[in-house]
Amino acid sequence: MFGHVPLLTNPVFADYMEAYGQGGLRAMKFGKLKNLAALYWYTVEFGLIETPKGVRIYGAGISSSKDESIFALDNPSPNRLRFDLERVMRTQYRIDDYQQTYFVIRSYDDLIRATVDYDFAPLYHHLAHGVTHPPDAILPADQVISAGTQAYAREKAANGTG
Repeated sequence: MFGHVPLLTNPVFADYMEAYGQGGLRAMKFGKLKNLAALYWYTVEFGLIETPKGVRIYGAGISSSKDESIFALDNPSPNRLRFDLERVMRTQYRIDDYQQTYFVIRSYDDLIRATVDYDFAPLYHHLAHGVTHPPDAILPADQVISAGTQAYAREKAANGTG
């Protein structure tokens, strides 16, 4: 019962996934599937959510990895930034290692409002340059929950494994 199945039992998140699937067809028409893939990566796969008990994981990619779960929540290396739709859709990601940045939603309802109830067409036009932000960047407009040290990524790079 790990991975995507538990999330799909939440009706709000199931609606999000349905809308995301429909949005994929539209993204292809605009040539922005890579931007939409970044949204999926940083929410469905590697998303964090605020709870009364603190930041928790909800992404299926994190929850299927004990080590990345600990890394995402407790390690000082990654950035934890407030979810912002355009920011997320412009951010590069790693498919072969821990994330250098995690985006934190306030609630599933906020995620729905920011995506399902949003007309992506103007945003796709605005995203003319595609996925442009490095995975470790903190931008001046970001709402920083915790600025990471990026020690993990620097160590991997120094060892030639990152």
